[in-house]
Parts: sequence; structure tokens; C-alpha cells
Amino acid sequence: MLLPALIALGSLLDVNVAKMGSTGYWVTLWTNHGDDVIGALGRIVFILLAYGIARFLAFQLISRLVRAPSKKAMHGLSGVRAARIRALQTVLRSVTGFVLAFVAGIMILQAAGLNIVPLLTTASVAGLAIGFGAQKLVRDVISGFFILAEDQYGVGDYVTIGLATGTVEELGMRTTCIRERSGKLFIISNGDITQVCNHSRGTLRVSQDIALQASTDLELAARVLNEVGCALIDDLAGKVKEPFKYDGISQVTAAAVTVRITGGVSAVHQDAVTMELNRRIRLAFEENGVQLA
Repeated sequence: MLLPALIALGSLLDVNVAKMGSTGYWVTLWTNHGDDVIGALGRIVFILLAYGIARFLAFQLISRLVRAPSKKAMHGLSGVRAARIRALQTVLRSVTGFVLAFVAGIMILQAAGLNIVPLLTTASVAGLAIGFGAQKLVRDVISGFFILAEDQYGVGDYVTIGLATGTVEELGMRTTCIRERSGKLFIISNGDITQVCNHSRGTLRVSQDIALQASTDLELAARVLNEVGCALIDDLAGKVKEPFKYDGISQVTAAAVTVRITGGVSAVHQDAVTMELNRRIRLAFEENGVQLA
């Protein structure tokens, strides 16, 4: 295997194998080009050292920028959101490392005396062709990056995106998966997301209207509703954010008086809380003699 390599190298250098096998040839070659080789090796070592230092400093900067939000996520936010912040840190490190490695590789080739213009030209043409063919993919990835960076929503959040309303099951760099309450799974490209309504940020205010007979004792009804609302937040901690309270009369007719009770709930558990509230109100009204219309 060595002989074909020597023959090929000899043809490139316009010398024969016999000369290459002699000690004098290598001595002459080193005498003529030794300084260039040492200089090139020195430049390459310097570039590698600079790459290592730049990579270390860049990673430290990314860690500092993400450390504060990450600590906040650990203490005040959900574990899923904290994991997403760590994923963003990993993405930033990967992109930074790739860019620094690419620049260092080009500089090393240039320091070794190779003509990098054809390489850059070929890479530019190939990159242009790939860019035209992958515009949608690039847009999805960039949008996914900003969704992560801006913390617009996360896994477990209850959101409305376009025609889909449900829980975010998966948030990737290219797509978002939303599971509706009926079980349907929507897979949405991040580049197609133009507007997001996140129901999980803050407390969702829920009002429930209840029709009572016109002769009902409203003070008694208000007291019963407040008792039910206070008991509900104790029994459904985490689902009910603010206790339901009697809010007043919303409508009056000759046959009925409609009263309203209002409270704060978690958007994901809105239906479950509403049904449990209705059940308890009916039982409490029956026990206290409050007649529904």
C-alpha cells in the first residue's frame, strides 16, 4: 500500500520514487521548506488554542445568560419549563460550537497553505441550493428557537393555536403537537404559528349563572354559594386558583332570578371544576331549601 502512495506523491512533486527513497532528498526538502512547515504548524496550534479559548468563553457566557432564568424555573415554574430552558441552552451551545469549529477549520486549511476559495465557492453554491429547497424547514427551526427563547408556551400548557385548542404534548424545534380534549392530535409546523393564546398563564376567570325562583331568599342563596365556593378550593387545590364567590344578580324576570358565581380555575381543569361546582350547588340548594327555576 505504501508503494502506490509514494508513486502518486512522486508524480505530484514531479520526482521519481528512487529519489524520494534517498535520505538526501528528504534533507533537501526539509532544508528548503522546514521553516514553512514549522510556521504552518505554529499557526495551526495557535488557531486550535484560540478555538478552545473562544469555545470555553462562549459556553460560559451562554451558561450565565441562561442560569438566572433556569434558577427561576426551578423555584417558581414547572419542571417541564425548566427542562425546556436547559434544552435551549443545549441548542445554543451546539450552534455556537458548530460555528466556531467551522471557522477554525477554514483558518487551519488556510494556515496549511491550501487554497480555500474553491471550497468556499462550492460550499456557497451548495448552501444556496439547499437554502432554496429547505426554506420551510429553516423557517420552522428558527420559529421553534424563538418559541423556546421567548417562552411563549411549553409542554403541558393549555393553548389555542389556529383552529386547535388543547394541551401541548410536544414542543420541538420544527413542530408543536397539541392534543385536544376529544383526543385529536394536531401537529403544527412552528413556522405556521402566527398567534398563540396561552390559557395556562395566570388564572382563568369562570362565571356560572344559576336561575332561581323569583321568591327565593337571595341572602340565603348567596351564603350557600359562598360556602360551596370556599369548600371547593379546599377540596380541589391546584385546580381552583381563586374561591368561587357570589357575584350578584345577572338577570331578573317575572318567573326567575338569575344569580352569578365567579371564581378562578386552571384552564386545563375548567370543565371538571365546572361540573363539580354544579353538582355541589345543587346538593347544597336541596339541603337548604333553595329552589331552582
